[in-house]
Amino acid sequence: MQFRILGPLEVAAEGAPLAIGGPKPRALLAALLVQPGMVVSTDRLIQAVWGEEPPGDALNALRAYVSRLRTALGPPVRLFHRVPGYVLDLADGELDAAQFVHLLGAAREHGAAGEHDRVVRTLDAALSLWRGDALAEFADLDFAVTEIARLDDLRLVAVEERIDALLHLDRGAEIVAELDGLVRRFPVRERLAVQLMRALYRSGRQTEALAVYGQLRGRLVDELGVEPSEQVQELHRQVLAHDPALGRSHVTTGRNLPRRATSFVGRDAELVGVAAATEAAPLVTLTGVGGVGKSRLALEVSERVRARFTDGAWLCELAPLADTGPVSHAVAAALGVQQRYGLSMEQTLIEYLHARTLLLVLDNCEHVLPAAARLVGEIVAHCAGVVVIATSREALGVDGEQVWPVPPLSVDDATALFVHRARSTRPDFDPDRETEGAVTEICLRLDGLPLAIELAAARMRMMSATEVAQRLDDSRLLVGGPRPAQPWHHSLAAAIDWSYQLLSHPEQTLFARMSVFAGGADLDGVRGVCADPHTTDGEVLDLLTGLVDKSMVVATPGRVGTRYRMLETLRAHGHRRLRECGEDAALARRHAEYFTDLAERAARGVRGADEQAWVERTLPERDNLRVAYDQAFADRNGELALRLVTSLAEVVYLRVGYESAAWTERTLDIAPADHPLLAAAAGAAARGAWNRGDFASARTLAARAGGHVPSRGTARIAYPADVVADVALYEGDIDSALRHWEAEVIAARRDDDPIRLVWTLYYVAVCHAVRREPRLGVASARESVQVADATGNPTARSMARYALALVGKKVDPDRALALFDEAAGLAAQVHNYWWHGIAMMEAAATRAVHGDPAVAARALLDVLDHWDRLGDWTQQWLNLRYVVRLLVRVGADAEARELHDYLVAAGRPSPLDEPGSGLVGAQSSPTLSGVDAVDLARVTLTRWA
Repeated sequence: MQFRILGPLEVAAEGAPLAIGGPKPRALLAALLVQPGMVVSTDRLIQAVWGEEPPGDALNALRAYVSRLRTALGPPVRLFHRVPGYVLDLADGELDAAQFVHLLGAAREHGAAGEHDRVVRTLDAALSLWRGDALAEFADLDFAVTEIARLDDLRLVAVEERIDALLHLDRGAEIVAELDGLVRRFPVRERLAVQLMRALYRSGRQTEALAVYGQLRGRLVDELGVEPSEQVQELHRQVLAHDPALGRSHVTTGRNLPRRATSFVGRDAELVGVAAATEAAPLVTLTGVGGVGKSRLALEVSERVRARFTDGAWLCELAPLADTGPVSHAVAAALGVQQRYGLSMEQTLIEYLHARTLLLVLDNCEHVLPAAARLVGEIVAHCAGVVVIATSREALGVDGEQVWPVPPLSVDDATALFVHRARSTRPDFDPDRETEGAVTEICLRLDGLPLAIELAAARMRMMSATEVAQRLDDSRLLVGGPRPAQPWHHSLAAAIDWSYQLLSHPEQTLFARMSVFAGGADLDGVRGVCADPHTTDGEVLDLLTGLVDKSMVVATPGRVGTRYRMLETLRAHGHRRLRECGEDAALARRHAEYFTDLAERAARGVRGADEQAWVERTLPERDNLRVAYDQAFADRNGELALRLVTSLAEVVYLRVGYESAAWTERTLDIAPADHPLLAAAAGAAARGAWNRGDFASARTLAARAGGHVPSRGTARIAYPADVVADVALYEGDIDSALRHWEAEVIAARRDDDPIRLVWTLYYVAVCHAVRREPRLGVASARESVQVADATGNPTARSMARYALALVGKKVDPDRALALFDEAAGLAAQVHNYWWHGIAMMEAAATRAVHGDPAVAARALLDVLDHWDRLGDWTQQWLNLRYVVRLLVRVGADAEARELHDYLVAAGRPSPLDEPGSGLVGAQSSPTLSGVDAVDLARVTLTRWA
């Protein structure tokens, strides 16, 4: 089936168009196609169909339209209800917009390989998918506006990249007319003007090429008040000089690095040199003083060379880490990798990166230099396809390192940067109206340091360049006293201190106090940690607004609110001020108390209907939570540490990874033996060992609870006896596990704890399913659904649906699959990756028995990757059992036998040991490690997917 939105909305089956209906069902379908494979809420769909004035029975009417749309699309069913709305499931290649984007990506890969003829053919195919304006009939509807703009922009980019490829092929003469029309249609789009200038020049039409530049400059100056970019001006100079380099063109590629918010100015030689260095060396370290622009240069180079790396370019910011912070954990978080059983995090990363081709940018290494150097040394030695760009104030000292000192900007580039940034705060800024040489004097005094220049340019909102230059002289901040060996360091410190001195005293106090945050904070955090008790909310916001306006703090809007952070150089200055006034120790403890309190509130909140809101409120604070724990542990404050880690068990553990389990283990060593939270801490630590597959440690840690039971409201995963029961269940002692859970059901009823009751009923159902008596677990599963729905808690509702699907999948596999999918969706909605994973896994296992083997193979591949990233070997072992079953079904007997041998050697049950497994024979000598077993499963499944 084909769904087409690159023009009038169309649906076709086997080439024949389908009748979708009138405007309302067409709008419904379009709204689903704008977000294919994603859940679109009923509220958004109602707005798409009826606008701002829906009928009173809009929900029922929407369900009727959904039913009609399902009928129109025919089997197989592809439109599903998923809380809180509906999702349209499309196969690869069914949506023309997705196919267009895929072809655009393929063309970029061809371009990176220098295959420009293939670029042209691929983009011709991509552009032929367009039949008119995208979603034209919905152009005025809110749900379509953003997607239309995205697709239109990509279409123009595809046209431009096709033209770039033709220029590479010396076919510029044949596209002059097309380019001329495009330039007339988009008169201020510099890239098209550049292409037309190149095409005209190569056709021997130098005068016309120069005229194009003149027209572009006139429009930019008259309409926008800006000069052409440095790239365009350089091309103009090349045309004037008949530069031989004009025989070559530049092809831009896509991005998967953070989009820069402001333009990149100058550094042409550095851009070329560092890009070349990444081809010659596995590690390129950009060195220089803070504020010289190392990070911006690293990102700009990465953007330009990323097409060479099939696995992408990845940024890891190390600045939020403490001096002894976990570099490997930070890199793993950036890559989405979780620690594997039996390996350190560093070893996990090396295994993960060994077979990949990617670019890794490590930003701000100087304060964690030994750990960063050790990790990068291992990457350089063992990961041939990985190139690292590091930024640091000193070299890493790793074999194979290419050190690239980053100099200050030239006077011309510094002046251009100053003017550009000044106009961002004062659009009418004109350097020609200033006292002659004032801007140049500022840039010279600031020694061409980008950060210092940007701070100075921000003052243009309040004074002239002449006044700024005079203030620099009068204050003696930049020229007073002996200058150090690195004058730009003195200038940067002076520029920051100068900006600091311009703040009011309350702003200075808030600026210094905000240096306590790692990775920034939201408004509540700023108020809770930094404000004095007598300061009102309005006063805090006013002070914070002043810091943002004066470029001392950066405001970054996000999904759940705005975060406020400081550039690390500014943060270091603020922390020095904090130490000078003697507030640093008190603020660090206040920070730890605040984030412990936040974790406790979140732990309560995630047990209710507002779970998603609390998760999204708390997860951005991971760096602050780490700093809070480090402070509590450094103070040997067992009370605070216990409160924090037992709260994080519910909030962070199942959603980010198992780092917090290690904190919990450490906390047990400083916890008072009689503390009421000790049992919960022992349970959370034991659960971490269980997830790693270390069952012996899980039992030992659980025993540290001394038989005590956590109080009502404890995190679901933090009951020590539960972990022991889980160990028994996974080791085959189902009866003892079932006895435990049946007793816990009684206790949960007695305590009137519905969340705990859902958890215990879920496990009773699971035990019966594992005993191959699923019918005995149906009553418990049904009750768990009823109780969970009453709580409104997404994780509880996910667990209950999972349980009901598990006990019913043999009787009604289709119903079970729907329940598993719903359970996965509910868990994903609240970022609960563990529950999301087990629901995905059981759905894949069900499809492996009852469905299309190819579909099952793809699903099991997704689950392999999920547990691989999360680092959960307990679940990966179970998943490998399901893989074995599918391999036997499709006749991959040799691979099934190898995986069976691995499972047996690891002390895990194998489906080949079950009666009637279909594959018999003597066990061979196992040769696979856990990682090898996963790789074998992945390769074998790929053949069948």
